[in-house]
Amino acid sequence: MAKKKRESGREPDWKTKWPQNGDPATWLRYMLQKCEAMEDDDDAADRAHLPIGHLARLGNEAEAIRWVNRFLKRLPRTLVLTTVRMAELGAKISLDAGNLKRMEKYLAIAESTEPFNKRKCDKGFSNWSVRDFRAENGILDPQDALDEKQRIKAKFWRAMRQFRKAMAVRKRNDARRALVDMEEAARDPEEQSSQQVYLEFVVRCYAEFKDAEAVKRCLRRLDKDDREQLLDCDNLLRLGMKREAIARAKRDIAEALEELATIDNPNIHFPADQISRSLQLLAGQGEKLSAKRWLQRALKEMPTWPGLEYGWMTSAVYNSFAKAMAVVDGPKAAEQMLDQAIADGHLEKRPGFGKAAVNSALDFKADLGQLEEAIEDARKLRSPAQRRHQLGKLLARAGRWNELREVLSQVASPKEAADLIWWIIELPADAAE
Repeated sequence: MAKKKRESGREPDWKTKWPQNGDPATWLRYMLQKCEAMEDDDDAADRAHLPIGHLARLGNEAEAIRWVNRFLKRLPRTLVLTTVRMAELGAKISLDAGNLKRMEKYLAIAESTEPFNKRKCDKGFSNWSVRDFRAENGILDPQDALDEKQRIKAKFWRAMRQFRKAMAVRKRNDARRALVDMEEAARDPEEQSSQQVYLEFVVRCYAEFKDAEAVKRCLRRLDKDDREQLLDCDNLLRLGMKREAIARAKRDIAEALEELATIDNPNIHFPADQISRSLQLLAGQGEKLSAKRWLQRALKEMPTWPGLEYGWMTSAVYNSFAKAMAVVDGPKAAEQMLDQAIADGHLEKRPGFGKAAVNSALDFKADLGQLEEAIEDARKLRSPAQRRHQLGKLLARAGRWNELREVLSQVASPKEAADLIWWIIELPADAAE
């Protein structure tokens, strides 16, 4: 078939066939067609996993299941990990649809790969994965767990599943009993690694249940470090603790600035991001004047940070602070800082870092309402792949489908085609609705 296409001069479908509208389900279908055109079975199925799941979440359950079946048929059972993941995807789609019989069929497919686990370290992987799937989805009896950690996981998510069901039909007594089981599982000393995650779920569920005393009780039982991690600004706001959230945001900014004054490694963008998030929270809670003062201090101190290097690092910091400035002083005030972020990104000598910095700044420029300017900046990018990447996202946001098709038809492989679609449907807010 490939030979005939070359003789006729016809390009393959993965290169020329593209959607002509912003319907996310249509883009997902085209992405799956690009995945199907990939020669490597492992890569094809791996990239198909996300679009299949999203297609199901958009209400196209039957179609998503057909794609699961197509890739399972293609995959040799010797590709154990990829086959297990695809089978579990089919099982999850079936479980969410209430089709337990079909779910069991897919779990049986996952278990059928066990004989192909040849290495000693891989023995039991397929069977363990299926049991862990049941545990994580609240459908494993804790007594059937393979070890203590899995038993606790099964107990917690089973209780969570019961809590959700009870709340859906307003059976508060059943919901409270489920919450007690969740809290008990979260506090098991054998489950230290997941305790923080479990406790956060417990606190949120008690808040949803409108049991303030239970929330306070849970928080009192935490040690100081765990309480600090759990009660970040966002969770404090979710719990209705606005005053505490504002105080925590200011403290987080002060601690991040203190860290930036001494840190001498390239990871300064992490505390810088923390500052930006906290500034945006302050502004959103009516503390714009305070946020403005903190931002001015951060910008004044920035040149003195020992870990600062011009290039992607300063670009990342300017991009983070531009987001805060847009909230504190308005989009216009952020423009100059954003232009500096793009300029510094172009100065970075390491291509991967520089491209990431520039891409992030262009995306945010579009968020600020400068979409046409961002498109023109993207057209000037030197790397063909980066130019396609950015123009693909930005032209889709602008709804310029004919121009977009021209850009996307320059892709070099089905893999690049699939990846581009994923970026296009993930980032534009209106395409994801």
